[in-house]
Amino acid sequence: MSWILSGLYCGTIWLIFAKLKLIRLSLPVAIVLASVGPGLIIALLFCAQYFHPYTKQSIVIAQIDPITAQLSVSGRVNEVRVAPNEPIQKGDVLFTVDPVPYQNAVNLAKAGLEQAKQNVELSKSTVELSNATLDRAKADLTYATNDRDRYQKLRESGGASQDELERAETQFQQAGAALNQAEQSLKQASISVGVAQAKQTQAETTLDNAEYDLQQTTVRAPANGYVTNLQLHPGMLLGPTTGPVMSFIRDTDEHKRGVIVAVFDEKNFLRIKPEQYAELAMDAYPGEILTGQVLDVISVSGTGQLVASGAIPTDLASGKPTQFAVRIQLDEVDSHPLPGGAQGQAAVYTGDVQIAGIPVMFLIRANSWMNYLF
Repeated sequence: MSWILSGLYCGTIWLIFAKLKLIRLSLPVAIVLASVGPGLIIALLFCAQYFHPYTKQSIVIAQIDPITAQLSVSGRVNEVRVAPNEPIQKGDVLFTVDPVPYQNAVNLAKAGLEQAKQNVELSKSTVELSNATLDRAKADLTYATNDRDRYQKLRESGGASQDELERAETQFQQAGAALNQAEQSLKQASISVGVAQAKQTQAETTLDNAEYDLQQTTVRAPANGYVTNLQLHPGMLLGPTTGPVMSFIRDTDEHKRGVIVAVFDEKNFLRIKPEQYAELAMDAYPGEILTGQVLDVISVSGTGQLVASGAIPTDLASGKPTQFAVRIQLDEVDSHPLPGGAQGQAAVYTGDVQIAGIPVMFLIRANSWMNYLF
């Protein structure tokens, strides 16, 4: 740009003073031309690169979902129902995994749950039986207590023998022991109910997990879009450690269409504000300038992030100069569709020193035409 402005300046001087001879070239005039002109060019270029940020790094970011089969046990791909680069609707089946082992696990879990429910009912019946035994033991103890007291009074009056009193005492002690045993049996039966209910809950969880695993054997599209680079085929073994098996490209949402991410240097990043006018020269449209406005600025960079560790960083603020991303929304989206990964150049024009934006406008247009050649 400096060479172009210098050439224009020198050409203007030659045209005025040599070709047309509109003004006589004298020493004072030559001194003024040699000092003022270059100074103005330098000032213009300084204002252009500072007040109107320009970058050669702008790109269209696509929404890509890595599709992974979330399986707890390994299984083989049964069927692939999609073809590469063909439109897919949300909820359409992408591929299926052989469901037989997972269905068997569901059946086994259902049987285990049914058994657990029966164990709960059996434990509750044991509690009811223990309650009945406890009631009988209490009644026997009451009867034995009354019988012992009666024989004690008869023994004191001489109406009963010592053997009869001892038998009454023995029956009283046996009734007390039976009551204690009945209480312990009831306690154990109550605990067994809690254990059986816990096992039932565990069986229900096992069934839920088995049914979830069975559902995961059918993998569906998360949104409208298409699959590309499809390398998955029937017979492949997938498991818990298997990574993504295909890339799903989402259709761009209406509010995200025509959004381009441009990366600017730190020196003039803070001058960029939302809703400022922007121009883009995309490689896909040589000779054209796409207009838009700043959607938002991302005021953070990866160099400003520290990873949690036990070591103290020693290489802070080293490496390449920091750059920051800016999202630009195109004005005309339908007439200029851009695929994910499309690259180009971008310029943002602030409200300061607007005349300095002319060199930037010339530069981005010249580079746009150069896209025909390079």
